[in-house]
Amino acid sequence: MKSGRKTFIRTEIFLGILVLISIGFIIYNRTLDRTERIAVIVPDIDGGQRAAFQYGLKAAAQEFDVNIVLINKENLETMDDEVEAVAKEIEKGVDGIILQPITNSGEESRIKQVIGKVPIMIVGDSFVKDGSSIFQTIEPDHYQMGVDLAKKLLEDHNGNLSGKTIGIYSQKSDSTALCKREEGVIDTLKESGAEILWSVSKEDASKEVVNLQTQRKVNIVIALDNDSLVEAGESAVQNDLYGALIYGIGNSAEAIYYLDSRWVECVIVPDEFDAGNQSVAELVRRLRKRYYTMQNHEVAYTVLTRENLFLKENQNLLFTISQ
Repeated sequence: MKSGRKTFIRTEIFLGILVLISIGFIIYNRTLDRTERIAVIVPDIDGGQRAAFQYGLKAAAQEFDVNIVLINKENLETMDDEVEAVAKEIEKGVDGIILQPITNSGEESRIKQVIGKVPIMIVGDSFVKDGSSIFQTIEPDHYQMGVDLAKKLLEDHNGNLSGKTIGIYSQKSDSTALCKREEGVIDTLKESGAEILWSVSKEDASKEVVNLQTQRKVNIVIALDNDSLVEAGESAVQNDLYGALIYGIGNSAEAIYYLDSRWVECVIVPDEFDAGNQSVAELVRRLRKRYYTMQNHEVAYTVLTRENLFLKENQNLLFTISQ
């Protein structure tokens, strides 16, 4: 009798262990199968200039089976706004973050304080102008884009800009990317004979709003970002630039429209689809490979003119912009 009781108890213990092991496997498999959630905190994420970037995000999300959550904050305008948005997503249990910096002034250290162990990929800009950042970045070579934009301007004028006046326009004065682009333009035009009459940002350090149309008349306007290029194109249509030629960097259907309509001479277009796609891919590798170190990635860009706008090699670029 005692022997039978012992056998019964042993059997019950054995079955209990099997149940616990089964439950453990179920929990383990559910953990493995859990879809990772990646928050995308990028200003104006729903704007037209982000179409290709969003398309790249969604393509990668489908390929890697992850959830992409676009944080659409209309008031994402200051460093505090962005840091708060990052902190809130981490509190919600986000697995990774894709972030475009609002400013290069002090934001990196603030972000470092709130992210903990959550991996973060920086896109489109960087926190540090000179030196290295603690975060990996996916962005084009901003300085070289400025160089190539100026080279195209020189090419169109047979290398001689003597007597020509130039104005340089951007949206923000504290963007590392825009500062590098401006440096590329200025360095390339040093011996051109041109005079740069002004270089202004719509929002400067004093937060004063600059009106493009009230600047001194120039022969050429160089717009360093998409919003500035579109604004310059609109001003040209209204004849507020008094016939100034426009060269710029942009990545929206509006920018391409002004090029095709002959209001803009040249548009340099960074591959925003690749930026969105690679940012997700790098985060997924980090999340699924324990010892993987995320890598910086340089995004390619294309110099578009009316002559090459509709060539076959540029069709994919135009397609992603129009999505």
